[in-house]
Amino acid sequence: MHLYVKKTGEGQPLIILHALFGMSDNWLTIGKSLGRLGFAVHLPDIRNHGRSPHMPSHTYQDLSDDLLAYLRAEGIKKTAIIGHSMGGKMAMWFTLLYPDMVEKLAVIDIAPGATGKKSAAEHTAIIRNLLAVDLAGHRYRQAIVKELARILGDRILAQFFGKSLVKNDEGQFTWSLNLPVLLNSLPAIAAGLDQLQNHAPSPVETLFVRGAQSDYIQQKHQADMNSYFPRAKVVTVENAGHWLQMDQPEKLLELLSTFFTEK
Repeated sequence: MHLYVKKTGEGQPLIILHALFGMSDNWLTIGKSLGRLGFAVHLPDIRNHGRSPHMPSHTYQDLSDDLLAYLRAEGIKKTAIIGHSMGGKMAMWFTLLYPDMVEKLAVIDIAPGATGKKSAAEHTAIIRNLLAVDLAGHRYRQAIVKELARILGDRILAQFFGKSLVKNDEGQFTWSLNLPVLLNSLPAIAAGLDQLQNHAPSPVETLFVRGAQSDYIQQKHQADMNSYFPRAKVVTVENAGHWLQMDQPEKLLELLSTFFTEK
């Protein structure tokens, strides 16, 4: 399977892995900025997202295998990695399995443990709402986004999902997200790293960045972070929620730039 990947910049390899429901475009601005600092930035669409293939399975082992295959195809023996939310879990999983292939790891607003039932319920409701939209009954993207805003009760969230609307060969709108598989895979996406305890602790230098207004990384997660990634530090970004790259892009870029350029 070949992932769709955007590339920017030249220099040391750096992979950026997006969150659930996202795509490479979500991180393109930060990716371009890091590219100007001497990094060859690779921004893949994770399977079942964006322009990458739809597959019947979506586990962190699947995602890790996809990344390994991509790195081997590109001839990349060692890379820095940034992962946000689901992409952060994917990055942690890969790093535990292949520590010699990871220069440094930055995890954005996700902990190694399982996410709570509240998050799973919210994601389930979102997917069911998206599936309920009659895409064939709309000729214009903006009309679908307007309906999504009404259903989801959030205009910004509706615009976010509007980016995943594409036209098929018949000219009808469809989702680039593989919603049925993602719905069935939510338990696997919410799972922690328990299966990889034998691969801990990781020797890789790690940065956890949390949004002050997010509950994805809490004090109770500190023990897990120390157990899996003892060379980690945690930084909190004020006035930011779970989507730090949108809430505080300049501050996040400053933290990532410093972390990846310091020796």
